[in-house]
Amino acid sequence: MKITFITKQLPVLLLIALFSAACGSKKTGSMSNVLPSQTLDGYRGYALSVTSAQKGSSDVPAKIEIIPGKMMEVDCNNHSLIGEFVQKQLSDGNYYNVYESKGEAISTLMGCPDNTKRMDFVQGQTLFIDADNAASSMVFASEGIEIRRRVWTPSSAYEMGKELNNIIETEATEALKAYPKSLEGYDRYVLILPEIKNSQKERKVEIIPGVTTEVDCNKHGLGGRFVEKDVEGWGYSYLIFESDGSVRSTRMACPDDTRRTEVVTGATQLLNYNSRLPIVVFIPKKDNFSVQYRIWEAGEVK
Repeated sequence: MKITFITKQLPVLLLIALFSAACGSKKTGSMSNVLPSQTLDGYRGYALSVTSAQKGSSDVPAKIEIIPGKMMEVDCNNHSLIGEFVQKQLSDGNYYNVYESKGEAISTLMGCPDNTKRMDFVQGQTLFIDADNAASSMVFASEGIEIRRRVWTPSSAYEMGKELNNIIETEATEALKAYPKSLEGYDRYVLILPEIKNSQKERKVEIIPGVTTEVDCNKHGLGGRFVEKDVEGWGYSYLIFESDGSVRSTRMACPDDTRRTEVVTGATQLLNYNSRLPIVVFIPKKDNFSVQYRIWEAGEVK
């Protein structure tokens, strides 16, 4: 294995080995039925109560995954509840989320070795909420649907590299040959994740675009969005961050001595952790653009 490969992947290996020490600000919560005054005809309401835990080395809040589902009789196939979350806005500007479902499920069509059936919690499309915003979050689900949750905790953020050169061949580096090598007006960034053996914990990867610019005491955000594109004929996909580099901010009056240079981040993309495929991201070709990644790890479903 070349030193260049070890150097590029070392942050990922370290954060997996030392994840409990690297996690950021954690918050935990629980789902409970809402007060009778907070109702929606035909739906059951849930409120997410959040309590702060000891703060870690990172200022990134935990994420709460809202998991709708239903206890159903299943066989050896994989089953998924049909439904979707719809976000709605109140007159005061706050939002709430409604999971709409008729309680039906779809499944794969594998032949099972016998007719054995079991009761299982069949999940539907889930919803992620930052723990900092969860205290005021309301979730409603169709009658007969249960809402569960789990807390995801983050690693620190690490820089992605533009290319991986002279590295050992793996399934992911072989697949990389099918991806576009360039895109006009963009730089290509590549991340290859290490395989994790003997772990039952679910992980995701967050891709974080950023621009280095001068800021003041206001809160700033990079404008733009990720667009997912398919690698034709392969079933792979890659990301393009479309942005003109504009930065939005709040408009508080700031003292002159608050001006400083830092990386302002934009809308992020959360991906499943997969060591068999590369993560390929195209970012606008400008000297002040960059892209980072962060690994998220799931707690227990409650």
